[in-house]
Amino acid sequence: MNFFAVTGRPILHSRSPNIFNSYFQSYRLPAHYTRLAAESAREALDLFNEIGLKGMNVTAPFKMEIVPHLERLDPTAKKIGAVNTVVREKRILKGYNTDHLGVSGALESSGLSLRGKKSLVVGAGGAGRSAAYALKYKGAEVIVLNRDPEKARRLARTIGCASGSLEELEAHIGKAEILVFTVPPGSLPLEACSMHPGQVLLDANYGDATWEKMAAAKGVRYIRGEEWLKHQALPALKLFLGKEIETERMDWPRALQAAPSLDRNNIVLVGFMGSGKSAIGRGLAAKMSCEFLDVDDWIEKQEGKSIRDIFETNGEAYFRGKEKEAIARLTRIKRLILACGGGAVLDEDNRRCLAEHSLVIWIYTSLKTTFDRLDRSSRPLLQHPRPFDHARELLRQRLDDYFQSADLIVGNESPADQTVRKVHEEIGISL
Repeated sequence: MNFFAVTGRPILHSRSPNIFNSYFQSYRLPAHYTRLAAESAREALDLFNEIGLKGMNVTAPFKMEIVPHLERLDPTAKKIGAVNTVVREKRILKGYNTDHLGVSGALESSGLSLRGKKSLVVGAGGAGRSAAYALKYKGAEVIVLNRDPEKARRLARTIGCASGSLEELEAHIGKAEILVFTVPPGSLPLEACSMHPGQVLLDANYGDATWEKMAAAKGVRYIRGEEWLKHQALPALKLFLGKEIETERMDWPRALQAAPSLDRNNIVLVGFMGSGKSAIGRGLAAKMSCEFLDVDDWIEKQEGKSIRDIFETNGEAYFRGKEKEAIARLTRIKRLILACGGGAVLDEDNRRCLAEHSLVIWIYTSLKTTFDRLDRSSRPLLQHPRPFDHARELLRQRLDDYFQSADLIVGNESPADQTVRKVHEEIGISL
């Protein structure tokens, strides 16, 4: 199984897993793609290496931040100064930029010729840099506006275009034929601006209809962010697989559907023993005013004995049966934070139940951190002459199931309260 992910902050909203997993399923490839939450590009790359990802997409705010941490850059990514695709190539992490192809592909597939078109790019971050490069490369006349005009000037010098401050928006927006917005909705004073019929607006954002409604009111042709996403994903997929790709079997409406909804019954934390699921679950439940349950604790109360005693007197198969019963029952409870045992995702019925009812978060820690935290005397599966080697093999055996179960991966090398904050930022304040 080959593992891929997308990282950024926040990242739970990303639709990239839908696109890539739809492709893998359509062509029956042994691969899976999910989301990786991190507070920095460095942390994302650490998780990339720890888990053994083959490739990763990168979104805001890490597209520029990740550049100095990579061992090699594709010439286009180096020119743009931003990376949205990382691939492991012969033990080397190499950065690419396919965002510029997303911009030109979204515009040209709608029937536009870009050569000679007066174009305005708003924003000089990773997405803005890619948009400006794409338009300039295709022969458009480009001006970049940014809140920090010096940042826009540096970009303009790099690719050979004009630049200015956001304060100049009104002076330029009416003159442009193509508008590309790469800043968050609500950040621009567009209500009274001079957009007009005949213009085309490409929005880097998706899932927010603010500018789509405004464009419709002013007679401006609007191209959704999903089109940008689609056209940058295909060349990234080619890089991931290392070969030309077919797309005839792709169901694009399904592939571009919304990210996992937070209106599922509950949030379930999965991961290896000692990863901190219970501590994080309790902290998260306190922040969200939800109930918290640990599946192992619940089983112990039902059986009147410890997990270790259950293993010794009834055997592992008996415990796994009770675990399956508990998961089937508890995942139907709304507004519940649930921590599952390390082996829960090994069962196909459990995985199906979790996917149907729960937002599943994989809490990941390195084995070294795990062993530093564990009381091994209470762990039946670690009563072994070489517990560390045995744990490493167990984790290797379970890696596919953890990865395929997770809507989101969160590293937990830091104190639990920091991880709780990171998870809470991703999911918001309510289920």
